[in-house]
Amino acid sequence: MKKRLCIYPLIVLFFFTTGCAAVLIGAGVAAGGAGVVWYKGKLEQTLPATVPQVHAAVKAGLSDLNISIKEEKHDSLISEVRGELADGTKVWIDADSTSASTTTITVRVGYMGDKTLSLRILDSIKKHL
Repeated sequence: MKKRLCIYPLIVLFFFTTGCAAVLIGAGVAAGGAGVVWYKGKLEQTLPATVPQVHAAVKAGLSDLNISIKEEKHDSLISEVRGELADGTKVWIDADSTSASTTTITVRVGYMGDKTLSLRILDSIKKHL
């Protein structure tokens, strides 16, 4: 019994030091559809909308923020939008269908990721859903 009690903290420590805990915790939050997950420079959230609806909202949200769209590809299952800020910083927004009525959207600003700007872009997109 005592040996088992010693092993559990080591397992927990392993997950937290390898970054897996963020994925596990984030997956639990995102599964409900309400949580926003920040991981490795990307912001991710599952939204109650189809990919075409999210794609239209992405275009409108970027327009609201005066972010220029440089490239876009989409169909009923995926959407990829590439944009650029006025200072030349790249913006990547991907949407993937997770069911008939939900879509997971991923936002990344810059190569290292900018959480504040990613959240602002996501909020702007969600206003159009």
